[in-house]
Amino acid sequence: MSLLRRLLFVLRERRAGNRVSFAAYLKGCERIHLGRGCKIHADASIDASRSPGVRLGDKVILNRYAYIQGGAGGVILGDRVEVNNFSIINGTGGVVIGDDTLIGPGVRIISYQHRYAKETKIRAQPVEGKPIHVGQDVWIGANAVILAGVSIGDGAVVAAGAVVRESVPPYAVVAGVPAKIKKNRR
Repeated sequence: MSLLRRLLFVLRERRAGNRVSFAAYLKGCERIHLGRGCKIHADASIDASRSPGVRLGDKVILNRYAYIQGGAGGVILGDRVEVNNFSIINGTGGVVIGDDTLIGPGVRIISYQHRYAKETKIRAQPVEGKPIHVGQDVWIGANAVILAGVSIGDGAVVAAGAVVRESVPPYAVVAGVPAKIKKNRR
């Protein structure tokens, strides 16, 4: 039995005593690659239905209500990445997250933006995908927002609630709306 089929079996399991059922939502399973030892908690979601794929490295943890949407560009999470509760990673422009990165609760990583040309209804505007790259050993605090086209260097820290619209150098600590460098970890 393949790893993905075993995972689906475990996720659909029912606990006998208290009659609680739990499941993760996996769509486009043929384009989802799970590394060894991944943990996908109840109510987490992966949607790879319209994407080149979603790839999780070894020992990745998706906590409850985490949502990974492969989109047109796909999502790659390195080894030992943890995505906390209620976080969203959208791969329309492509998202790559390096090893040992921690993503706090409620984080939004959105790799597209809407156009807003004059005299065209907002609803009719196209979206433009731009890749996001997050380095290794990065900490993204609760409710931070990472916008399309941003790169975050290795070892950086993004403070809770920050909105990152420009790239962050390695080992920088950024905070605020928009995010600005506050100090360096080195």
